[in-house]
Amino acid sequence: MSLTSLWNIKMPDNSPTLRDLQRQETFERLYETALAEFHRVGVDAARVSEICRQAKVAKGTFFFHFPTKDHVLLERQRRVSKVMAERIDRELADVPDAKGFLGQLIDIVLSEHQAIGDLEMVRLINLAIVRQGGAQRLGVQHTAFGNALIRQIRQQQQKGVLRKGIDATKLADTLRLSFFGFLLNPASSLDTTRPRISLLANLLTEALTP
Repeated sequence: MSLTSLWNIKMPDNSPTLRDLQRQETFERLYETALAEFHRVGVDAARVSEICRQAKVAKGTFFFHFPTKDHVLLERQRRVSKVMAERIDRELADVPDAKGFLGQLIDIVLSEHQAIGDLEMVRLINLAIVRQGGAQRLGVQHTAFGNALIRQIRQQQQKGVLRKGIDATKLADTLRLSFFGFLLNPASSLDTTRPRISLLANLLTEALTP
């Protein structure tokens, strides 16, 4: 192939089209409008028709982006999981010991769930995960949070901060499901959840300390 031919080769343009940008803007508008309505009247009482009226879109547009109201909640959890993963990679990289690792992890999980607004919404999100995917969807390997936690556990094991010989995936799954159980408990609040999770962390600290 000649040099001239090489110069004439067109590289694929991966930049978003105007239609792509419009679709994403509609998605975000529906997402934010639906969350606001969920907070205002509750998920069960929220009507898709009212969400669409406020977002100024046709009803079918909602179902194009979100097959059910549960999928709005799943998108909320996906974003929470992404933020927690970023914080895990950033904040757990230089912890001095197992106690610091678990304490910082608890701070990350509780503060990001607190940012959702209220614990009842957290419970509804977790119930949506169960309804839409069950145990397979809850698998730690399917979440950004879980993947980041596994990665940090392995790195801290290599550095001697956490005890080696403990399966990182199983440990991450145990921690994640423990958080899930505490946050799903209807008798809990964010204030009562922290000391209960901290008690679990204290019990695990000895087991994870090299």
